[in-house]
Amino acid sequence: MRFISIIWTKYSDPVSELVYNLTGRTYTHAAISLEEDCSYYYSFCFKGFRRETVEKYRRRGVKKSLRLRLEVPDDVYEGLQQKVDFVERNSHNYEYTTFGVFCALLHIPFRRHRHYFCSQFVAELLESTGAAHFSCPACLMLPHHLLRELKAAPGLCESIPGIV
Repeated sequence: MRFISIIWTKYSDPVSELVYNLTGRTYTHAAISLEEDCSYYYSFCFKGFRRETVEKYRRRGVKKSLRLRLEVPDDVYEGLQQKVDFVERNSHNYEYTTFGVFCALLHIPFRRHRHYFCSQFVAELLESTGAAHFSCPACLMLPHHLLRELKAAPGLCESIPGIV
């Protein structure tokens, strides 16, 4: 068994502020870490696929965060690692989708190949590898939905608040 972590943060850019105000004033960004020490988190932002660090979150003024730690079987971990490595190697072919965020806010399923927003990417990774199963498609999974779904899965994860 291996551990992975998912972090939720609250950013202050215009799209994040809209998501924050329309979704119950929770978190606006989600990212996944496959390292035990959480040295890197992987996600999508306006610049596309990114490898992020806790230090980057601090520099951007993030003050609100939550981390969940999930235990996954070795084969699931390997699948997650392979998918993240593939996206990272081919990041020039992937883009962020603001339109996807707006569709998710309106509960309209919209999926465009190689276009992701942060929590959609994390949810699709988790579901495609069998690490978690969700009640709605990844393209509708805003950060607060992803958090709610993971917290509702009994015994799946543990909360580690306030790491930023």
